[in-house]
Amino acid sequence: MDVERAEGIVLRCQPVMESSLIVTWFTREFGKLKTLAKGARRAKSPMRGKLDLFYRDEFLFLRSKRSDLHLLHECFLEEPHVAMRESLGRVASASFVCELVELAMAVEDANLKVFDLLEQGLEGVGRDVGAAAVIWFELQLLAACGWAPQWRDTGGTNRMLQSLAAANWATVQRVQLSAPQVGETQERLGHFWEEEVGRLPRSGRWLMAKNSG
Repeated sequence: MDVERAEGIVLRCQPVMESSLIVTWFTREFGKLKTLAKGARRAKSPMRGKLDLFYRDEFLFLRSKRSDLHLLHECFLEEPHVAMRESLGRVASASFVCELVELAMAVEDANLKVFDLLEQGLEGVGRDVGAAAVIWFELQLLAACGWAPQWRDTGGTNRMLQSLAAANWATVQRVQLSAPQVGETQERLGHFWEEEVGRLPRSGRWLMAKNSG
C-alpha cells in the first residue's frame, strides 16, 4: 500500500473494536475521507490527543485497494479549535456545520472551496458569531455542491434566505436574527435537505434549540 499525505478536519470519530477509531475527515487534497486509526484509544497510543471532533490535522495514511476505509499511519495536530468547546452552544453549532459537510459531500470528491468554507465556518463558530452566520454557511455549502435553493415565492422567510445567501462573510457576522426567524429558516432549509439530499441533519434541532431559548 502507498503512503499518502493529507490535511483534514475531523468530522466524526466512531469507536470500533476495543481500542480503535474510524475517523471521517474532510481533507484539502481528497475531500471526504475515512481512515481506521488502529489502537488510537489506547493510553500510550502516539495518536492519543490528536484525534477529536473539529481538530485540523496533517496525517499520513495507507490507501486501501479494497474499500474506501484507509489505514491511518501518522497524525500531527495542527489546530484543535479549543474555543469551540467553551460552551454547549458552540459545540452544537460546530457539530451541525461538520454534519452538513459530511452529508453533502461524496467520498473522495475533492472541493477546495468547501474545505476553505468549513475552516471559515468553524473559526466563526469559535467566536460565537451567531445563527445568521451558521445559516449563511449552510446556504454557501449547498451552492458549492450545486444545490443552491431557488426561493421562488416572496414570503418573508424566503426573502431573508435570499438576503443571507447574497451577503458576504463580513456582513453576515453582524446580522442578528430573532428566535422565530431562526426556527423558520431552519425549518425551510430542513425541508430542502430532505427533498434534495434525502436526509435531514440530526444536529439541526440543537441549533434551533440554542437560538430559541
